[in-house]
Amino acid sequence: MTIKISFVLSIIVLFGIACNNLHEDSNVNESKTFITNDTIPEIRGKINPAAVAMYEKSLEDTLNHWKFAVSVFETKFRFKYLLKMKYEEIDEQDTLAIPNFGTEPIVEIHKGKDDFSCIVGFLDKKKQFKEYKQVAIKNNQLKLTTLKRYFVGVYKNVIQ
Repeated sequence: MTIKISFVLSIIVLFGIACNNLHEDSNVNESKTFITNDTIPEIRGKINPAAVAMYEKSLEDTLNHWKFAVSVFETKFRFKYLLKMKYEEIDEQDTLAIPNFGTEPIVEIHKGKDDFSCIVGFLDKKKQFKEYKQVAIKNNQLKLTTLKRYFVGVYKNVIQ
């Protein structure tokens, strides 16, 4: 009887070790995960103080020299920019977050449908302009509208 009990206990112990080894093997695969989109550091080494993109249109006002202007500036975070907007005496700011395509981001501003509107966007990996936000004057007010939203997926390669 004691031989049968020790035999059964031996099988249970071996089964437990085998299951534990299977679990450990799956952890080994997880430790060999590589992120493929980390080629560009998130923090900028040097911040350009000048605008990286700009659109400006003077208003028909010779007395005050008012204008409609949109400028984009670098921040210490590589994929976040400061968006400055001006209309007459109104000065507004917003953050512009560019997706990380694994390359240095390039922000551009294109003229909109009206003289007092522009499209803020960026170039993708194929250097194609992607519309992102529109800044416009509507009913004598400054309006910022998100035209499209962009997301970047991070793929993981598991080596076995």
